[in-house]
Amino acid sequence: MDGYPARPVSVSAQIPAPPDEVFAFVSDTRNDPLWCENVEKVDLIEGSKVEPGTRFRFHQHLDRPGAERVQFDVDVHVIEMGDLSIRWQAKDRFQIREISLVVVPHGSGSRITQVTRATFLRPPGMAKWLYPLLARRIFGKQFRDLAAYFERLTPAE
Repeated sequence: MDGYPARPVSVSAQIPAPPDEVFAFVSDTRNDPLWCENVEKVDLIEGSKVEPGTRFRFHQHLDRPGAERVQFDVDVHVIEMGDLSIRWQAKDRFQIREISLVVVPHGSGSRITQVTRATFLRPPGMAKWLYPLLARRIFGKQFRDLAAYFERLTPAE
């Protein structure tokens, strides 16, 4: 990819649900508004199910302290898919990200790991150095929200 690459960001979390349920939920990005607070809506653009070649469009926002909310669309293309793994390319007006996500059995639930490799489309200045910190914080919060979503689905014993 041409542009200005940032360091890869890796985030993992324990999710209290079986791996196949977690993967089915997270691999269908139309569910993202249920656990990613900055994703407002997801449209299926190309394809009829989640598989390589399927394309989605995210309508999302970025809240910056002391600044106006930034609204933007993200085109998401499924590149590769395994039984419990998926690789996407996400492109917006700021950057292109390659996102790999893997779900594995762990304890009584699942472990989800996402690795994101971002390339800025224009010189990023300080954002190149801040991106890994901010991305890790945002993705970590999303995974905590994902775990909470599955905890609400699990009946109390």
